[in-house]
Amino acid sequence: MSKLVNRCLLFISTIRYLKFSQVYFQFIQKLKRTFSVTGNFVDFPIIINTNIYFDFRPPQKQLYFDKKFRFLNLEMLFEEEIDWNFMEYGKLWNYNLEYFDYLQQQDITVSDKKALIYDFYEFSLKNKRPLEPYPVSLRAINIIRFTIENCLEKQVFHEYLYQELTYLNRNYEFHLLGNHLLENAFALCLGGAFFSNHSWHDKAIRILTKELQEQILPDGAHFELSPMYHKIIFFRLLELIDWYSNYEKCNQEFLEFCREKASLMRSWLENITFENGDIPLFNDAARGIAFSTSYLIDYAEKLNIYKNEISLGASGYRSFKSGYYEIKIDCAAIGASYQPGHAHADSLSFILYYQNKPLFVEQGTSTYQIGSRRNLERSTQAHNTVVVNNKNQSQVWGGFRVGKRANTRILRDEITVLEVEHDGYKSEGVNHIRRFDFSSNVINIHDFIKGTNTKNVAYFHLTPQIYPVQKGEYIIFLTDEVLCEFLGATHISLEKYQYAEQFNLYQEAIRIVIVFNSDLKTIIRFKNQTK
Repeated sequence: MSKLVNRCLLFISTIRYLKFSQVYFQFIQKLKRTFSVTGNFVDFPIIINTNIYFDFRPPQKQLYFDKKFRFLNLEMLFEEEIDWNFMEYGKLWNYNLEYFDYLQQQDITVSDKKALIYDFYEFSLKNKRPLEPYPVSLRAINIIRFTIENCLEKQVFHEYLYQELTYLNRNYEFHLLGNHLLENAFALCLGGAFFSNHSWHDKAIRILTKELQEQILPDGAHFELSPMYHKIIFFRLLELIDWYSNYEKCNQEFLEFCREKASLMRSWLENITFENGDIPLFNDAARGIAFSTSYLIDYAEKLNIYKNEISLGASGYRSFKSGYYEIKIDCAAIGASYQPGHAHADSLSFILYYQNKPLFVEQGTSTYQIGSRRNLERSTQAHNTVVVNNKNQSQVWGGFRVGKRANTRILRDEITVLEVEHDGYKSEGVNHIRRFDFSSNVINIHDFIKGTNTKNVAYFHLTPQIYPVQKGEYIIFLTDEVLCEFLGATHISLEKYQYAEQFNLYQEAIRIVIVFNSDLKTIIRFKNQTK
């Protein structure tokens, strides 16, 4: 009975953060029947607009070659026919299969690309493959781009695409909101212009205006607080500005609004990116998914979108840089409160680079498959912060859900001092306060657990290239140039963990585990003062 009660309480703690509209549309979603493409085409002529064009092409990703697909570092060869329902690598891999990003590859002929599109629709027709709004959104953009960039006349597959966009227009993901709803609207904004369907187009612009106003924070961050998803949405916004600037029925007010949001997003991306071009892999984030920061900044430059001079602020992230080390700190709340699917229980964690290379990292995001690895990667112990009584700061569960969550509060925010607390352990009768003091060659991290009688463990995850050596009871040499001293520790150990900076790729690495009572002072000292 207690398990059932706890499950109910967890469910209540989760849904209390949802918007009423989400709950309503979740209910409506359950009642809707599935929809798939059919051979019954509309009884009016579909007209495609051949005057739309993009000035710039995205970089090529090698995703497909001769019926061999590679997504998320997993490869599959379909020797005879492509199984568009292939699920052995999980749903996210299958989504990538149907996004059709590979239509951007220059090493695939136009006829082969058309054959892939027709094969997909024929398979979908034969197997009554259910449509889903998110992959429909990405696939629609890719097929329209392919059509435009290759100056194709109307094709039969446009009939299927029109059906899909009709479905999408009736199935915006209002039950999820967040980046999913933006992708729906980006697709229908372009799809409405492409098919000269003003109803789709105008509705999409209204949704984009409302959602971008809410989802882009004052410091430019996307409100789901994943640097990877920020880059994905930033690219999509740049792509919109690219074609919409050339659109014959361009709404100048909307275009200027998009440009302003893009300028903010560019600023945040530049502020959060390390000097070497890496992004910190906070929350759900992995390398090899989004385009590089350098490409996105170059794309923005070509569109005359310049950096808005604004510092990290509303997002809750902070950054400090000395001559040769750089640190990014997560003081953020769970974001967004009603769409925390990509959030981790990682309050007051940090990622540290030394001489433009990673030093302290986090365990990473390697999978969206619900299970033990997904639970671990979202847990507090997978991040560079403190775990109290073996519990998570926030109740991350179910792969993409969060129940009770830590509230953060910045106490001091100065040039060389940052002090933050969170109440994620108030059920244990304590608060966690962490203070960072920065100088040119030393970082002091002071953890204070305000309360009594708890088991407190701090975790510091090292990048796989670091092999620490313990000297004495409280000192660990990370390299010849970097040492850590842990004052107040009652026990220190080095243990192995599986680091994942990309999906489905793991490297063995070491983390430092420090047990302490209530007060831990971590001193990270850099001996070499040359960059």
